[in-house]
Amino acid sequence: MEWTALIGTGLGAVIGVGSTLAADRMRWRRETRERERVNLQVLYAEFIEALLGARDAIDQVSKQADNSPQERAQSVRDVISDHGTYTKEYQLELVAPASVITRAQDATHKLALYRDTVLHGATRDDPPCLQARVTFRDARKALVGEMRTTLRRRDGT
Repeated sequence: MEWTALIGTGLGAVIGVGSTLAADRMRWRRETRERERVNLQVLYAEFIEALLGARDAIDQVSKQADNSPQERAQSVRDVISDHGTYTKEYQLELVAPASVITRAQDATHKLALYRDTVLHGATRDDPPCLQARVTFRDARKALVGEMRTTLRRRDGT
């Protein structure tokens, strides 16, 4: 019996199985990273949607100059929680990178300041209301920029 042929066959089988396992492992990692990126992208979009829904509701109330300050305050008081902004922020805190969490918290805080400006009687054309809108918009832009950066990193581009 030719031992070298037997050893060569066995070594070939080991190399074949090993390379198949390595390729499967690489494919599994790539698919896992892609699933994580897609899930993160969905969470990002849901959070931005909640922020903008609340922002739009606050904006609508700020335009109601004919309503009394008390009526506007009542309309705007719970708008952030009604749109699920805090809930979506907490979901982000479970999976997003620290840089995104910090920007998300800042955007939520700036949105709350905008809400509070309207809650305390300011209307859309008042300078404090304009400043609060601009401050929120800047925080939202910074957040979206950081979200894009993290998604590109996970995508490998």
